[in-house]
Amino acid sequence: MTKPSRAGIVAAGLLLVVALTSCGREPAKDPDSPQVPETSTGFTSIAPPPEPVPGASTSAGPGNPGGTMPTSKQPSRPGAGPGAGPGQRPGPGQPPAAPGGPGNPCGKPPAGTAADGKAQQRIVFTPPGTHQWPDVDVTLRACATSGLPVSFQLQNGGRGGSCWTAALSGATTRAQSVPLTCEITATQAGNTAFAPAQPVVQTWMVNKLAVKIGWLGSADTLVYSAGQVATLQVRVTAMHPIPPLMIYTQEDGACSEAAAPRSVGGTGSAAITFDVRVTLQDPGTQPGSCDLRISVDSNQVASGSYDTRHYVVRR
Repeated sequence: MTKPSRAGIVAAGLLLVVALTSCGREPAKDPDSPQVPETSTGFTSIAPPPEPVPGASTSAGPGNPGGTMPTSKQPSRPGAGPGAGPGQRPGPGQPPAAPGGPGNPCGKPPAGTAADGKAQQRIVFTPPGTHQWPDVDVTLRACATSGLPVSFQLQNGGRGGSCWTAALSGATTRAQSVPLTCEITATQAGNTAFAPAQPVVQTWMVNKLAVKIGWLGSADTLVYSAGQVATLQVRVTAMHPIPPLMIYTQEDGACSEAAAPRSVGGTGSAAITFDVRVTLQDPGTQPGSCDLRISVDSNQVASGSYDTRHYVVRR
């Protein structure tokens, strides 16, 4: 056996040291070789669930087993402030989301901005219309394209002139006298995002109840006999239940007296029929005709509610 030389022993020792010190190190990467993942952990990291968004649906469904609707973070845009992404609250100085969109009956807001740089808004005020007693309540309906609440102001504060009303309860008020003519102004003062809206004025009217009066029967001739009393019928109709009415009669010609009930109505009916007893005079001493007038009166009924009928009286 050949005895190793001293130089060979030194060289073998150096090789052993190099091998021991390089154990566990990664081989040098060739910059031209394909890139591959450096590690593989054996599991997939799951991001924590997003924070719930106010107003988001919390019901579970297909693709949403957790029951919370996740939202994606939108990339920032030049000039976009905080909260500018869909489904988020507007940031400072920004208008409410989607003014004039679905659910806003006012439609789209006016284009452009106001002189102060704020967004413009417009009020849509539904006319209250003309009513008849006893339809004396009205609920005012108005909205602004900004989605901000609308306020109402009554003419004379609802306490003077032709506008006497109860105090507003929400958007509902009541006429306290008829006839009533009342101008109502809808306003929206704006906020940090919207300029004040142009006020809109509408007129609300409540008229007295219109009634129709008519003598029933088609006969135009009343036949006289000694002590003759003719019984005629009168009918009063309206579109609403008729309040208590005072009845007045007037006769001319061959009629000595026409008697009717002093008061009718107030029973909840919109049609009332009552009798009028007419005493006829001898047409030999009086003109052979009779003119009858019937009229009704009430604080809630329009004036001029009467009807006149001309009859021929003969033996």
